[in-house]
Amino acid sequence: MQKTTAINIRSAVEEDVLDCLILFKQFHKESKLPYSWDAKKTQEAIIKSLPEDNYEILVAEKDNEVIGLLACLYGEPLFSSDRVANEIAWYVNKEHRTTSAGFRLLKAYENWALTNGADYVAMAYLEGITDLSDIYEKKGYLKSETNYIKEL
Repeated sequence: MQKTTAINIRSAVEEDVLDCLILFKQFHKESKLPYSWDAKKTQEAIIKSLPEDNYEILVAEKDNEVIGLLACLYGEPLFSSDRVANEIAWYVNKEHRTTSAGFRLLKAYENWALTNGADYVAMAYLEGITDLSDIYEKKGYLKSETNYIKEL
């Protein structure tokens, strides 16, 4: 009988920069976002974010391989004193989407937000990847905004 390896969720460290860069590129490609991919800028942003208190990149790791990530930050909206945590990117490699990695990243994000005094957590929904609306609703999220984008 083959032993299944556990999925570990942890904060990204400097040694994870290349793995995160690859995952962010896959996320961008799959997301169909219209703006261009900039590897250098993404790498610089990942490195800069590692020591930031209000920014976090959580990674899912299996067999010492980073298989997913959830990048997030918290702050106060312009019109409120409430602290809101916002997901920036949530991505798990296609071959690991049937595992618990995505849900475990979501739970770790919620715990991170709570630990950092957030009053709310927000999740984005990108069209064209996977319809997550049922999952969000089952987890207690309320649809609050729809974004549109236009190239100028």
